[in-house]
Amino acid sequence: MLAISVACNLFGWPVWPAAVLAWLATLRLFRTLPRTSRRQAGTLFAAGLLLWGVALVRGTPYPLLEALTINQSLLMMFAGVSFLTMATPMATKNPQRPGSMIGTMLGAHLFGAAINLSVVFLFGERMQREGKLTRSQALILGRGFTAAAAWSPFFVAMGVALTYAPGLNYLNLVPWGLLTAALLLILNWIDVWRLKAPFTGYPIEKSALLMPCLLALVVIVLHLLWPGLSIPLIIAIVAPLFSFLLMPRDHRRERMQHQFTYGLQRLAPQFALFLGAGVISTGLAALLASLPDGLDLPIAHFGHWQAWFALGMIVIISFTGIHPLIGIATLAPLIAPLHPDPTLLGMLFLMCWALGTGSSPLSGSNLAICVRYQIAVQEMLRWNLPYAVLGWCCCGAVLALHARLG
Repeated sequence: MLAISVACNLFGWPVWPAAVLAWLATLRLFRTLPRTSRRQAGTLFAAGLLLWGVALVRGTPYPLLEALTINQSLLMMFAGVSFLTMATPMATKNPQRPGSMIGTMLGAHLFGAAINLSVVFLFGERMQREGKLTRSQALILGRGFTAAAAWSPFFVAMGVALTYAPGLNYLNLVPWGLLTAALLLILNWIDVWRLKAPFTGYPIEKSALLMPCLLALVVIVLHLLWPGLSIPLIIAIVAPLFSFLLMPRDHRRERMQHQFTYGLQRLAPQFALFLGAGVISTGLAALLASLPDGLDLPIAHFGHWQAWFALGMIVIISFTGIHPLIGIATLAPLIAPLHPDPTLLGMLFLMCWALGTGSSPLSGSNLAICVRYQIAVQEMLRWNLPYAVLGWCCCGAVLALHARLG
């Protein structure tokens, strides 16, 4: 799927053959998914099929093939990024040396920007004591990692923004994403610092931060040199190549075998979510296209106030266990007739991902921390509610600044 997706995007061929492979792989592994993933993906598929059924009966002009292919660039990107786990650094030579709070947070942020969820376990396993993380460690790690969704080209959130915000320019989006991430990191540091609790962090070597910074720089340079290449395509090409080059030499065979045997098939839950979101999003778009006068929205303009309100709603919904992707996929076709500013829309989608997954105790990263490191979900909920509210205010300030300068 990955190889054919890259070839189709490079040469301008139809992407449906790659999409068919993605669907076949997901259906083949569907029974192995966790119960929550099966239920969520099944609900999305069912709701999407219902919307499509009504739209087809009404004679919608929207192409049915879009339901299969709309998120194909995301799947291509996600599969490419998964190879970066092969390049994760080995344990430091001095395992007893503790890391600082700020160093651990920035390390989780930058490594998370490149290798995504793997950083939670990479750092968590070194920081835990008797299988547990303290409140300070859990918050520094979980929020520090998810804040990278606001700007990182290697987060699937960026692919989602580029897919659901037509006309979005990545380079226009990056400064606002970095500002958002900086505010969320500062908020997280203040929240943990006020606890005045002892903190044992992950020891970060300066040289280790070279990989995520270099990866981001290469993506930006290639995008400037070849603007015709999309960000997901660049990442799908660069990530596997960098992984092979940066793998520890003594463990290349072992890591490659693990990636091709286990790493890729672990993408099944995310693939099911993205494919389901694509079906419901295109089903809604097809239904709207079948309405003679379109949908009569209560607003005539989508500006920063509306974006701030939408952000709050999607973050609230994320606390029920509904992934921000579903809110984004549902919102995008509804507001498309209003022709919102692509940069504003991209900022909104990245903020939804960064704040929603960072604060919801039921997000994938926070659930992984709770389950693996013996933290009650109710405790995570109590800790993160103030962060969600204050983070929403910080994001509102960034949206307001964008509106003033824009």
